[in-house]
Amino acid sequence: MHRPLMPIARGALAAVCVVAMACSRPARVGADLVITRANIWTGEATQPGATALAIVGDRIVAVGGADEIEHWRGSTTNVINAEGRRVLPGFNDSHVHFVDGGTQLDSVDLKDADSPEELARRIGARAKSKPGEWILGGDWDDQRWTPPQLPTRALVDDVTNGTPVFVSRYDGHMALANAAALGRAGVTERTPDPPGGVIVRDAKGNPTGVLKDAAMGFVTRVIPNKTPDERLRAVKRAMEHAASLGVTSVQDMNPSYDDVAVYAEIANRGELTVRIYAAPMETGFYDQAKIGIHRSFGSSWLRLGAVKGYADGSLGSTTAYFFQPYTDAPNTRGLLSEEMQPVEDMRTRLMAADRAGLQLCIHAIGDAGISQILDVFEDVVRANGDRDRRLRIEHAQHIAPKDFDRFASLKVIASVQPYHAIDDGRWAERRIGPERIKTTYAFRTLLDKGVHLSFGTDWPVAPLNPMLSLYAATTRATLDGKNPDGWVPEQKIAIADAVAAYTRAAAFAEFQERDKGTIARGKLADLVILTGDILAIPPAQIKDVRVLTTIVGGKVVYQRRP
Repeated sequence: MHRPLMPIARGALAAVCVVAMACSRPARVGADLVITRANIWTGEATQPGATALAIVGDRIVAVGGADEIEHWRGSTTNVINAEGRRVLPGFNDSHVHFVDGGTQLDSVDLKDADSPEELARRIGARAKSKPGEWILGGDWDDQRWTPPQLPTRALVDDVTNGTPVFVSRYDGHMALANAAALGRAGVTERTPDPPGGVIVRDAKGNPTGVLKDAAMGFVTRVIPNKTPDERLRAVKRAMEHAASLGVTSVQDMNPSYDDVAVYAEIANRGELTVRIYAAPMETGFYDQAKIGIHRSFGSSWLRLGAVKGYADGSLGSTTAYFFQPYTDAPNTRGLLSEEMQPVEDMRTRLMAADRAGLQLCIHAIGDAGISQILDVFEDVVRANGDRDRRLRIEHAQHIAPKDFDRFASLKVIASVQPYHAIDDGRWAERRIGPERIKTTYAFRTLLDKGVHLSFGTDWPVAPLNPMLSLYAATTRATLDGKNPDGWVPEQKIAIADAVAAYTRAAAFAEFQERDKGTIARGKLADLVILTGDILAIPPAQIKDVRVLTTIVGGKVVYQRRP
């Protein structure tokens, strides 16, 4: 719960201290929470480190040495002795799919299924335990199999006995449907590919069960909607998971308005334990614009004001859009999304959304997809005038060399997911060749060009754990163990830069840098205490560090058991 725990007089004192910054030592009232004997990374250039801090209500009121903060102790002050451990601002994940993530925690898990047979076994077991209930989620990874191959419905039809199956590849850009699901969707050998999508077919033209990008819509349209209770359970599971990992804020990409309604219900009850910035689909931008919602609208717990769109697909699904054909699939350059067909319609919507004051967050992965979105952003700025709009490209994975300077000149935020680099790095060179990988997941080049770099995970596409992302950004050691010194090692970044991208820069990416992202007087009291010092240990050890304590709004929402 997030109800005030202090009487009016204490609240008034806190307001004076936080807003006016006029008092450094309280005369009569102590802090609600003091953290002492800590190794604090503040993220603030003027005071980069400290050993103690004090919190009143949901705000930090003092940061400094232990002796200074001792004056904030009162008879009812809760004191946390950090025992010299590293304290950081709470992690802010710039790109998640929050309800999907919470749902996936209770869905069939196929990510580590190391063969088609194991995938079929797990799906069959799920169908047997819950007959007739749609089997969703999955996150299968065909690149784990020897040899890599796309699954087919023939693998699962016999073990599902009419239970519909629609399980996604882990990147979310293609999925496997069984015969029951295809039948309900009306997909046959006569069904044409939709704009921006592909129905994968066998040699006779029959659907294999794999649907790419827009073609997935045939099935998703017939899947029953989640009930409000199902959404509520998913959000609660997601919040518990986030708290255990030190994630105190998330930027939720393309939630439905039904999802947002559940967030609002939980917020109204004072039960949110993670701050949410929701960015519904750009195709429905008018739903926000018509009632005057604009960037970063709402409370510190729940905000709207952004829209999310798609330029293309993914590298793993060969639907990311490139200037040149795929090395291992020379018959294709990928796909522009359904939203981009034609591009003029996308441009018109984004211009209107920007004119309404909404923030634009556009998924683009292939070099040509990224370049086209930069073209659209240039047109938006030219049409609507210069202002602080913080345009974002989500993923920004494979950038053409000519476009790094355009990122910088347009002040476009690169919202990236480092874990994808060590995951895709197992096989990306086979897909796009040795030259294009030089500017793939180019975190160092982006920083050197002065581009704002914001970190996230794309959860549930990748694990929500920030330690894995920080490990990925600093080591670039691929998951298969074949690149211990780093895949495209010149794109590694320092741990301090990585932490800043996950905290201070992530807050900037959602127009919240005045309220969070660093540890400073007046900022929201969103903090994590770690079991190890990620700023001092070898980068290879970062992945093993755990969160000891998570604090959101001055309240402990997670405490690791010994």
